[in-house]
Amino acid sequence: MKIFKRLTAFTLIELLVVISIIAILAALALPAITGALARGQMTQTMSNMKQLHLVAQQIALDGSTTGDTNLAWPGDLAAKTWSAWAGIVTNGYMTAADLAKMCSAPAVTANSNSIVADSKPGTTRAVLGYQVSETNESTVVLFTSSNFTNANAPTAPIATGKPYGTKGFVVFRKGGDGAVLQTSQATNTNVIGGFATILGN
Repeated sequence: MKIFKRLTAFTLIELLVVISIIAILAALALPAITGALARGQMTQTMSNMKQLHLVAQQIALDGSTTGDTNLAWPGDLAAKTWSAWAGIVTNGYMTAADLAKMCSAPAVTANSNSIVADSKPGTTRAVLGYQVSETNESTVVLFTSSNFTNANAPTAPIATGKPYGTKGFVVFRKGGDGAVLQTSQATNTNVIGGFATILGN
């Protein structure tokens, strides 16, 4: 007597259904994954701004204890420029390579000589500085990501601005606190804080 064994296998329709379900789940998960990646990168930029804030604070402290007027908050310097402040930073507080690393982010690689860096949003460095002085309150913004500047009027992040475009932006205040914010929060001065004039070159 012959025994017939039935072969079990997926039919073509079953296979297509499984592939379709996997594709739908992947499509649903992709925005969440890319959003989490961008938030992680913005958190790294905020961490870099924290390092820059500590350096700015140390420079100002050294200036007040030694009486050296060349050591001060960026807004108290004779030349209120990024170049002037970065020149002080790279003169004993941080190497030029480290400063470039702190001013870089995805899609923006700062020049290793970050003393010469464009202050226009989203160009040669990922961080913009502001003319914060000793007399400014702790809520005044010291740094922002370069896709955003609110120094003149409340505006949304620049769509083509690097890094991050309109995915969000990062602000860091004189008092030592920072935040990763969404585009919808761009005009909320209660959340962001006040602004001084942007540091030029």
